[in-house]
Amino acid sequence: MVTRARATVEDVLRAASAGQRCELVDGELLDMSPTGVTHGRIELHIGRLFADHVDEYDLGLVVAGEVLFRLTADGTLARAADVAFIHRDRVGSAATEDGPFDGAPDVAVEVVSPGDSASDVERKVDDWLTHGTRVVLVVYPRGQRVVLARPNGAVTLRGDDLVDLDPELPGFHCKVSDLFPGARAPRQPR
Repeated sequence: MVTRARATVEDVLRAASAGQRCELVDGELLDMSPTGVTHGRIELHIGRLFADHVDEYDLGLVVAGEVLFRLTADGTLARAADVAFIHRDRVGSAATEDGPFDGAPDVAVEVVSPGDSASDVERKVDDWLTHGTRVVLVVYPRGQRVVLARPNGAVTLRGDDLVDLDPELPGFHCKVSDLFPGARAPRQPR
């Protein structure tokens, strides 16, 4: 019988330094595909919305770009969020400059890419919620809808429906349509 060594968060960080994007699930490295332009625009837009609100009220820390969160003490589960909010009371205790954040974010945002399977998205949402994330916002670019998932259930929202992240992200609310960047014509340089 052949036994495989379980991967660790350090293996994820080594892979990242070699240009490989991955997460750690059940002690195994899970490759993450590169994202497309639409995904990146939505991630940046939501990150800006969150950061503007968080900075204005000094609420904590917003991170974007698949920052890694170590979700288990034994290091067998580490997930990367497209956008995440961490309350200021928790920022100093677990943040390091070069490593993962120890613990779950208070709010995680997952922007669904065309290649993401429904079961993989569900598993990731469950991983976040099971390990301490208080609310997960799953953003579906196709159809411009979101699923707002909390430990007690989920709701699908569209268009002018209100996305209310209070109390997890204190005071933050907007329409679903506000989470998607508008199709503006680029400004001409002067």
